[in-house]
Amino acid sequence: MPNTRFLAAFVVLLSVIWAGAARAEEAPPSAVGRISASTGAVSLRPAGGEWGAAALNDPVIAGMAVRTTAPARAALGIGAARIALSGATELEIARLDDTTRQIAVQQGRIGIHLTRLAPGETVEIDLPRGGVWLLAPGDYDITAGNDQMPSRVAVFAGQAHFAGSGADRKIAAGSTLVLNAKGATAATLESAAADDFIAAWRPAPDAAAVPVALRHVSPEMTGWETLDGAGNWEETAGFGEIWFPKNLPDDWAPYRYGHWRWVMPWGWSWVDDAAWGFAPSHYGRWARIPGAGAEIARWAWVPGATPAAHPVYTPAAVNFLGTAGIGLSCPDPVGTAVAWFPLAPGEAYWPSYTTDLELIRRTNAGAVKDVAKIGPGIGGDPPGDLITAAYQNRRFASVVPRAVFAGGRAVAPALVPLPTERLANAPVLPGSPQIMPPASKPMVVAVASAVHTLARILTPRQTRAAARTLILRPNRAAMAQVGSGTTFAQARSVFAARVGSSASRAKARAVAAYARASRGRTHLAAATSTRTRLH
Repeated sequence: MPNTRFLAAFVVLLSVIWAGAARAEEAPPSAVGRISASTGAVSLRPAGGEWGAAALNDPVIAGMAVRTTAPARAALGIGAARIALSGATELEIARLDDTTRQIAVQQGRIGIHLTRLAPGETVEIDLPRGGVWLLAPGDYDITAGNDQMPSRVAVFAGQAHFAGSGADRKIAAGSTLVLNAKGATAATLESAAADDFIAAWRPAPDAAAVPVALRHVSPEMTGWETLDGAGNWEETAGFGEIWFPKNLPDDWAPYRYGHWRWVMPWGWSWVDDAAWGFAPSHYGRWARIPGAGAEIARWAWVPGATPAAHPVYTPAAVNFLGTAGIGLSCPDPVGTAVAWFPLAPGEAYWPSYTTDLELIRRTNAGAVKDVAKIGPGIGGDPPGDLITAAYQNRRFASVVPRAVFAGGRAVAPALVPLPTERLANAPVLPGSPQIMPPASKPMVVAVASAVHTLARILTPRQTRAAARTLILRPNRAAMAQVGSGTTFAQARSVFAARVGSSASRAKARAVAAYARASRGRTHLAAATSTRTRLH
């Protein structure tokens, strides 16, 4: 019997290693949101991770959670949806892809402005007492409720459907559904009434019916709503309609004013300081447009000639310079540095987080004229022509000490000047510097889980009956089957289990993606060998 337990333990350890490798080619999230505003203490929790301070333009994907303290406010942008969080609110992104937005509001109050709802697309808000489906573009005010406070779903424009806790009701524009806080469920309809929270996130009555940006980009491109107020669209020979940002510092360049952050499953991701910086940092390309006469050249964002219906997110459309796993050598006291430059129109982005050639081509659609010419590389590595290409923006590279890069500190105040010749001669590292983050919590979570499982296997225990529970994704029919006698505590227990299931799946994806980063660790080991020359 002991031998059997040790054999099982060995199998568990192998499963931690091989399960990640087997799932490493799982496609990264196809839809990504962002922190679009925050006031006061706002926190963000990655799948399987710990709560940390949220920053403007932090990417948000399925499995992540956001919360605010009592006096704080926050907002999320997810494609065509803008979600405002009141104080003392916590929500989790349970599912986020091209067709489904599923958000679990555990406590507090949110407001949703939905500018578009494509055929076949689902927007679902899970509350402790049931589910809300948004059936049309509009404005929605939703309160989770608790034992002391009723749940409320107010529709100012659009239409919604609530199902759960014995209630199954449609909510028309101008109405509010109220679910009592205690006892048997009683659902009543009232007139929708606005207050200061609603006024803070609803668009002004005179807002443009069709924003100019939506003539040039897809409404599924997160961050599009900030472009019209921060820059101008102009027709330019060779590029068509492109976007010029306003009021830039003299030394401004793309990917310079902000910081880097390790975000699974992509790895190093750019977080821009500007409120408008999300879309131009993660989609399209940047071009240096010559001025007319005495005018100096200007930076312009080129989203692509034909907007994709579902544009593919990139952590940063840049290439790095230097030695894989190390960077660039610099004089003391800098030591080693990390350098990168923005890709220009026509230049392909080669990610480090996937070897799926079809995905790589879709990622470059619109930015590269003929994506069929991209790749493939050898053994998942970038094609040789991407290493030797003459990149247009290389001379505008930003360089910082490695500690600044890996520590997620502000780039602009820490820039290191290097001669143009040095930047021109440094090796190109497409998509990633192949530098691992200081802490790798997803793998820590995986190992801790394996140790816990080992302990259970190796510890003798009494025989007991096993029970299996299958938790399915909630749907309207299942919600409607919840009887009127169901207590609030039972409903909340089911709700917590449902959210926990989504979080577990997201954590598993994060661990699997981290396993793929072993290639980066291999490059690091090779770079630190005695045969490696610093550049």
